[in-house]
Amino acid sequence: MTYYASHDAAKARRFQFLFDELMSLCNTIPDIRSSHGRPVTFPLSTLFVLLGLKFDSGLGYRDFVALVDFNPSLLEKLGLTHAPSRSLLHSALQRLDSHLLHQMYELLARKRPPPKRVAVDASGFSHSSGGEWMSFRFKKTLKRRFHALHAAVDTDTLLVQTVKVKARPGGDAKELVPLLKRVPTSELEVVYGDKAYISRKNVQFISDLGAYPGIEPKKRLRARSGGYRGYKELINEYRRNPEEWKRVHEYGKRSLVESVFGMMKVRFGGGLSSRGYRQQRSELLIKVILHNIARLNYLECAGS
Repeated sequence: MTYYASHDAAKARRFQFLFDELMSLCNTIPDIRSSHGRPVTFPLSTLFVLLGLKFDSGLGYRDFVALVDFNPSLLEKLGLTHAPSRSLLHSALQRLDSHLLHQMYELLARKRPPPKRVAVDASGFSHSSGGEWMSFRFKKTLKRRFHALHAAVDTDTLLVQTVKVKARPGGDAKELVPLLKRVPTSELEVVYGDKAYISRKNVQFISDLGAYPGIEPKKRLRARSGGYRGYKELINEYRRNPEEWKRVHEYGKRSLVESVFGMMKVRFGGGLSSRGYRQQRSELLIKVILHNIARLNYLECAGS
């Protein structure tokens, strides 16, 4: 099937595929109900599905709640008589367990074979309440706040394998090993990264996994191993002919992780609409889940 035919097929069934996958994932959320008080009208699993549909639609909370209220077929599928309030929907982000959200996108990624090539990088997602009004009101330039999303992406399927969300900027190099520890490595051949990830520990860790460290060294780095043999071998190989090294190891595939960030920002916007650290983290993780669902939809339509 050609690219355009696959794209059209995936687009035609996009909503139904998304809804089915969200309903399947919501079954992993434990149904915790108190024996006291009124019965729960909106279980957390149902609110998770609604949050997924909300972020996929790109609507604000008020507009999305109105849309659900005027969609009786959707309410029937969810077993609801009316939509939850926007405040209840927003507060559900804080109740969602971040570890469970990590398991969800990993579960989606595991539906495909283990990755052979993985690219690691990071990108920032700004806050909608980043201080623009304060800057205007008090005529002061304030720093724009953001969450950093560190991700390991399968370069063949563009599925996100693992992520880490940080509210404060920091060095990228120290995040590589924790990310790779959660990636299936049974068939891993190459790990790509830009110059920010070059370090003796990172290179040796990748080598010990049985994969090749496709990380471009910085200029003027010493080739001393310091007890990390893989680091010295990488520096010497790169210095012999940098352009040949990039061609042989297909270093250009490293940019595919940036393509994934671009896809997410085009689809969801580069900002986070939620308030509070936990809500913003959950929002970003849900968007990672939605990205993996969209990729699985396309891959199935393409027959790959």
